[in-house]
Amino acid sequence: MSLALPQPALPHPSSAPAVNWGILGPGWIASQFASSLTTLTRSRIAAVGSRSQERSAQFAQRHGDSKTRAYDSYDQVLNDPSVDVVYIAVPHSGHAELAIKAINAGKHLLVEKPMTLNAGQTQQVITAARAAGVFIMEAMWSRLLPVGNVIAQVIESGLLGQVLSINADFGAKFAVDPASRIYDPALGGGALLDVGIYPIAFSAMVSPVRQLLHASGRMTETGVDASFTAVLANEDGSTTSVFSSIETDSPQSAWIAGTRATLEVRRPIFAGSRLVAAQLRWQHRRQPGIQRALCCNWPRLGSRPCCPVHR
Repeated sequence: MSLALPQPALPHPSSAPAVNWGILGPGWIASQFASSLTTLTRSRIAAVGSRSQERSAQFAQRHGDSKTRAYDSYDQVLNDPSVDVVYIAVPHSGHAELAIKAINAGKHLLVEKPMTLNAGQTQQVITAARAAGVFIMEAMWSRLLPVGNVIAQVIESGLLGQVLSINADFGAKFAVDPASRIYDPALGGGALLDVGIYPIAFSAMVSPVRQLLHASGRMTETGVDASFTAVLANEDGSTTSVFSSIETDSPQSAWIAGTRATLEVRRPIFAGSRLVAAQLRWQHRRQPGIQRALCCNWPRLGSRPCCPVHR
């Protein structure tokens, strides 16, 4: 029997209700977000906040409309009655404080990953959001792409059998610059919080983490983690091996090994350029082999039908 992967089952973003967004931190990642927002949805940017009026105005001119307001502070965006939901895209160290302020202002919230610097801060934000009755979400976009939806369907369907092992990595070599955000511990720099969040989130998408079994790594002279390896025990009984680095370029891929089949996510792990599913069978001398495989190629913002690869 051939092994088939499901098609993505995601509505187009244009079908979502139109809302008014407020942007906190008009940097590069916010620009990427705004371009997608204005291109693919019916929503608009109502306000932009920065410590620099000039930067806010430039961002508003590039991504907003004639009614978009540009402010020289974050509080002005949070106090703007026209803003329905806020996107926080400041450096990592500022996420928790601004999230609490936005919640207290009654704003729904999307926080760029990582949501905060640690589990304690994240729990405080979640508790505050529940008490205020507002929506809050970490901007882990991988789950909302076609490839993420297909992976979720595969896991839910039991196509792989019992998941035994997950392996995920994301290493990207950054220029060594002690003055940059990525090397600054005060701004939440380092491999774990910047690129390591992708393989960890991938593992959590398959099964929530139950326990950290092992962690080791290397530190930079500025005091952030340069590379790390971790082994996780998951709630479904599987284990995960994670690697991430800002000092080397790794395959940036992932695979899931189950008792019936395996699923490989080709580079880049955060968007999945290709999925390869392979069903296992016992060959001569009881050596595991590949029976059938189906591959799917996924453009980052679209999808294509699966194409069979026969024996």
